[in-house]
Amino acid sequence: MSKTKDKADTMNFNIETLNKIAKPRSEKAIERARLRKENREWLSLSQEIALAIHYYIRKAGLTQKELAEDLNVSPAYVGKLLKGGENLTLETICKIQRVIGERIISIAKPYLNITLTMQAYSSSNMHKFSPEAAKSEKYSERQTNQNNYVPAAIDAA
Repeated sequence: MSKTKDKADTMNFNIETLNKIAKPRSEKAIERARLRKENREWLSLSQEIALAIHYYIRKAGLTQKELAEDLNVSPAYVGKLLKGGENLTLETICKIQRVIGERIISIAKPYLNITLTMQAYSSSNMHKFSPEAAKSEKYSERQTNQNNYVPAAIDAA
């Protein structure tokens, strides 16, 4: 017998053996996989929250049972929270944060940066000129706002 035929026989034998012992995926397993794929985004966030909760309860020296009592939920529910598969409400997240004394999520505030920038320019970083000075030949080309303020970065001397 040649080596090529031996390999083919071994390969067929292994596939046949595999087909005998392998079980097809159950409908339940297929459905769970579909749901995981469909809910990937919030499941990922839930897992990150679960890791944060684990960290903070260990840091605080709390047990899962104590956390459950403080949250006024069952220990089984805390177990679900810590597995990272719960679709948490904002109310639940706030309760958890209150009990552990730490923020576990934060919200981006892009509007805050704009507000702070506007406040910075409207106060100490601005120089006010009299209406006459703002209209003078030296400053006539400078950009001033409606109250004759000019940013300090512009040559105001």
